[in-house]
Amino acid sequence: MATIYKRGNCWYVNWSQNGEQYRKSLGPVSERQADDYRKAKELELSTGKRIFVASAAFPDHLARYLEWHRSEYPDSHYRVAQIAEHHFCDFEHLSLAQITSADIEKWKAKRITLVSRGSVAKELRTLAAVLAKAVTWGEIDRNPAEHVEPPRDLDSEPIHWYSRAELALLYGRHNGQIWRLMANTGMRRTEALQLQVKHVHIGAGHVDIVSTAEARTKSGKWRRVPLSDGAKVAAQALIETNGKTGYVLPRVTSVHLSRNFAMNCKSLNLAGSLHSLRHTYAAHLVMAGVPLRTLQVLMGHASFATTERYAHIGEDHLREQAKLVSL
Repeated sequence: MATIYKRGNCWYVNWSQNGEQYRKSLGPVSERQADDYRKAKELELSTGKRIFVASAAFPDHLARYLEWHRSEYPDSHYRVAQIAEHHFCDFEHLSLAQITSADIEKWKAKRITLVSRGSVAKELRTLAAVLAKAVTWGEIDRNPAEHVEPPRDLDSEPIHWYSRAELALLYGRHNGQIWRLMANTGMRRTEALQLQVKHVHIGAGHVDIVSTAEARTKSGKWRRVPLSDGAKVAAQALIETNGKTGYVLPRVTSVHLSRNFAMNCKSLNLAGSLHSLRHTYAAHLVMAGVPLRTLQVLMGHASFATTERYAHIGEDHLREQAKLVSL
């Protein structure tokens, strides 16, 4: 047997199942709708078939989830909130109980046409976490994203990085000191543009890549990167030129910076993009024998799986070195 009652503007349904009492909020529905839910629940209890689908609206649950996530995981909240608020619009008119695995598969297929498969995989993990919390909070019985597989990674291209000779050519071009600093620290584009003079410690030999409300790192965490001699030269030159602004790099947009690097590469007949400088930093560290775990910290990778992409570079380098041994 199920019963309904009203508290404030919301109606609730109560029922007993397997000797335990349950209660579910129906939200600000009419008394007639609440009674329909009661009848549906009683039919469900008598037949054993799931009919009763009352649950919170997805946007309402998402708002509660983000509030909870902000307090529990402040370091990673920025990226999670960004994904949740911009990429889950397909579910905003549904209640939690109405979302099916098929709905999520359809959403995944659409997202794959818009962004990279790696990005879709991250978004799917976030959605699964949001729905898993709905299960924990008793909003739904099962997670519809639980058995939705992330998209297969079809990108089999090797990581692109630059040799020392190629870097020397890039350093001789416009903004060459910027390219030198990024290649010697592995900073992401946004991290480089957000780098403030106060976080560069040339005397101590390191730079702090920080995460604040105004300047976020991708992982939401700060990291300390040692400054090589090349990085010190570049940092000093850039600070002398741009230091009065409080920032190391000139105040340009990320698109402008990437376009300028692309123009440099085109004039030198070099492949790659601005992000190739980050790959270059990792590649040369691996070839120098730096352990992958250390590389993970220096690069600021949240997942070790991301760092492992560089493992083959060290192996290839060792094989080339072995060829030099002729007995």
